[in-house]
Amino acid sequence: MSKMELIKKLRDVTGSGIVDCKKALSENENDIDSSIKWLREKGILKAQKKQDRETNEGVISFYNNTSHTNFTVCKIKCETDFVAKNKDFLSFAETLSKAIHENQNIIDNGVDKDLVYLKINEKSLSDCLTDLISKIGENIQIVSYKKYYSEKSIFISYLHNKYNSSCSKIGSVVEISTDNKDLALKLVEELKVISMQISAMKPMGIDENSINPKILEDEKDIILKQMNNVPEDKKDQIIKGKLNKFIKENTLLGQALITDPKKSVSSFLSEISKNNNITLNIASMDLYTI
Repeated sequence: MSKMELIKKLRDVTGSGIVDCKKALSENENDIDSSIKWLREKGILKAQKKQDRETNEGVISFYNNTSHTNFTVCKIKCETDFVAKNKDFLSFAETLSKAIHENQNIIDNGVDKDLVYLKINEKSLSDCLTDLISKIGENIQIVSYKKYYSEKSIFISYLHNKYNSSCSKIGSVVEISTDNKDLALKLVEELKVISMQISAMKPMGIDENSINPKILEDEKDIILKQMNNVPEDKKDQIIKGKLNKFIKENTLLGQALITDPKKSVSSFLSEISKNNNITLNIASMDLYTI
């Protein structure tokens, strides 16, 4: 094999640059296996140096979400938007999400430390990350993941400004519990606006009960400080009105529907339930952002 053929083969196997491949072959007497090991050792050193660098970009990766009943979401970060759109990074995100989804031995909702024993194509996750960091040249971090499954609910997801069919910088999931799962699955397209609502309007909770009480107390304090010239006997009524407005604007069920502001999300859901003789209730929601 000629020198150029050896370099090409080594590049194909490792994904390393031409200069690194030339040096590896030179250091290892043109032996491919020894050169791969040499590059891997150097890659580990490079990767370790990069693992302290800040990661402010990345993707939310969805696997199998078109099923609406059983899927996985993973949040993975990198340093730049350029790498977030890189085909190798996106391929890794998809492969990782699939591996998490299919592994029955890890908890359903976790962070990177919960994946230490995860293998991808018979290789440890740590080695896969090292290889990718070496190849791409940026720090990569797995932030979190979550598996979605329920016997009595459907899950509707939305990816905003997708990089591909399964990755985006903003993603949302709404869980809708029901008394008729098969019929609910037929209503997914109609209900998808609710997951879009979460991404667009970023509600603090589903309803008043799911908002942190401290947030409501802080809002009440702000209202009080803006009422210096209001008579004492009017204050309670004004506070109640302003708090109700705040709750309406910041809860999913209270918000005006993005596609028809004359309706609230709550009335929209009730309308679909009534028209289809089905029970539909929002059980949970998640918003993922980079």
